[in-house]
Amino acid sequence: MSWDQDPQVLSPVGRPIAELLEEGPRRQELPGFEPVYRDFVDYIIRCTHRIWEGKNAGLCRTHYGEDCQLHTLTGPVVGAEAVVRNTVGALATFSDRIVVGEDVIWSEDAPDVFYSSHRIMSRSTHMGDDAVFGPATMRSNGVMTIADCLCRENRIVEEWLVRDNLRACWQLGLDPREVAARLAAADREGDQSRHAWRAEKIAEVRGAAPVDVPDGHPAAVPVCALGLAFAQDLYGDAAAALSPAAEVRWPSNRHGFGRGYWIGCLTQLAATLHDLAWRPEHVAARPLPGGDVAAAVRWSLAGRHAAPGVWGPPTAREILVMAVSHYRLRGGRIMEDVTVFDELAILRQVEGGLGA
Repeated sequence: MSWDQDPQVLSPVGRPIAELLEEGPRRQELPGFEPVYRDFVDYIIRCTHRIWEGKNAGLCRTHYGEDCQLHTLTGPVVGAEAVVRNTVGALATFSDRIVVGEDVIWSEDAPDVFYSSHRIMSRSTHMGDDAVFGPATMRSNGVMTIADCLCRENRIVEEWLVRDNLRACWQLGLDPREVAARLAAADREGDQSRHAWRAEKIAEVRGAAPVDVPDGHPAAVPVCALGLAFAQDLYGDAAAALSPAAEVRWPSNRHGFGRGYWIGCLTQLAATLHDLAWRPEHVAARPLPGGDVAAAVRWSLAGRHAAPGVWGPPTAREILVMAVSHYRLRGGRIMEDVTVFDELAILRQVEGGLGA
């Protein structure tokens, strides 16, 4: 499909939730989807609202494929029933969780096969004990998540989930390095074959072909910029794709403006990871109100932790990064970069966890 087809399917940006949840007739052909969903953006916003604000975790059984695959930097999850159990567990820990959909950047990758990149700000209180964050702290937190979902006939059949868990640690009053070390110690116990997925993913990042970005696609701008930076170390040339006053929001409270700040975010990764491999894996784009364009890029990095830097002294371990970036473009130039990856899971690898 053309990235800007179906102009009647509007972006959620700037629209109140009451408007987003209004019921009405179909605005887009959605074969096999429940009648309540008016278009694909409505499907993503409304089913998320029904599951999380409505606290109806069992709806995952009708919205995820029976053998769906969910990819995170802490390991895969397989099957709708596992998604239900994880959702119930999350509600046990953060029972007042509210998820605010900031954007849904989508594409139709094949006839009736839809792909969404859903950026969410979730707010909640740590009211229950948790295997990751430990005993309840009763502290509130707000964390950015991006969920990329491949959907067919009302069901998510594959999902890639990235969440800013290191920021959550700080907000809960925890030391991320201590949390990562505790989780890594547990990772080293038991059957190590459960971590085989990570080596397979690193091999994919290093060996598989990158996604094909069509000529004229808006995501070609950030893909080219990231390639110049991570593959060629041409950071100044890469940053020319940004407005001089571009806003940059990266994980772990990185928030700044301008090309220099953006270069700093990238070089914090590239300086500490040697033998670096970068791979773009999916792109999508949609029109925004006012003539801007939203673009989404899912990408991965693999490299050897060979130099001191943001993650501490070098360990020589192979590190995997799974990320999703959302961009706002105006006149072909990047005005905003919102990137999410799980830096707590990166520290967990640095500490020798997840099979690293």
